[in-house]
Amino acid sequence: MRHLFSLIILLITLQSCQDEVVTKTYTGDSQKAILDNMITRRAIRKFTPQNVSNAQIDTIMKYAIYAPSSLNKQPWQIRVVKNEQWLTELNNRFLKYAEGKTFQGSAANYKEPGFSIFHHAPVFIVIARDKNNPVSSLDCGIILQNILLAAHATGLGTCPLGTVVPVMNREENKDLLAALNIPEDYEVAINIALGYPAENPPVKERYTDKIKIIE
Repeated sequence: MRHLFSLIILLITLQSCQDEVVTKTYTGDSQKAILDNMITRRAIRKFTPQNVSNAQIDTIMKYAIYAPSSLNKQPWQIRVVKNEQWLTELNNRFLKYAEGKTFQGSAANYKEPGFSIFHHAPVFIVIARDKNNPVSSLDCGIILQNILLAAHATGLGTCPLGTVVPVMNREENKDLLAALNIPEDYEVAINIALGYPAENPPVKERYTDKIKIIE
């Protein structure tokens, strides 16, 4: 009986430990580093030719998959592409799609010699969404930000790429996604150019008047 009583006490103790809420508060240098990482990140459109190692990519992806998602469905597929042949083919198909069209931003320069829709970055990240999940676009936006911040924290630069998304989702370009082993019930949500930055863009204006506190 005494052994049974001890076992019950042990189980209660273990349950109490499991129910304990652990919160981590960052202060001092750690807090500043986290906040500075968010405020100093920039969209990079000029990259050095320096290679990004698989170990660096593994580190970024480790933190990427900790992004929250609705009901923890994790409705994304991530592909990190370094294959030059595939990247060249993607760029060629964008140039074909772009003929006669007008774009904003850097894509407007597609007629210039040597144009690259991914800014000649050595790494191209594809984030695909589950088409059957109505909130997967939002979840992919969250994991996108995790990747951007994780890359910046490790000294790498990134640029979200949206203009090429409709090109990749066109029926005639399904072979591009098939080559990346992306399931047919997924479609591209957003892409990222990744590499070592060769520029340090100035911060652009932020509009604080878009934020209202309702009390």
